[in-house]
Amino acid sequence: MKVVCIILLFGIAAETSSTAKTRGETGSQGNLPLKFPQFITKPKELALRLLKLCNEHKEKHSESARNGQTSDTAINDGKVDFKNCTFYCKYNINQGSFDNVTLPLPDDTPCGPQNQTCADKDKCVGDVPGC
Repeated sequence: MKVVCIILLFGIAAETSSTAKTRGETGSQGNLPLKFPQFITKPKELALRLLKLCNEHKEKHSESARNGQTSDTAINDGKVDFKNCTFYCKYNINQGSFDNVTLPLPDDTPCGPQNQTCADKDKCVGDVPGC
């Protein structure tokens, strides 16, 4: 019984600690780790840029945006394809349903460890395993 109580208290303390770390300004991601390759030197900056592109796409192509309705957008850092210079954008997120589209990465996005960029997609290698 004592072991169960100790584990429960540890779980509550860990949850409280986790909540405290993620609080901040609206839109702040705190220490949220992003799954980008090491050659992406500013992962948060890239993620925010891709989210902005996703929002712009939603505004141009979404029926709900044309009707004045707002909806959430999201990107998936695990679905950014640096070899093909594309990323996955979700929008019109509502009660488990959403629209999605694959969008191109900006031309100046790094796509390899030797300063390759998406401006020359043929030289892109994406993530290098083991690095």
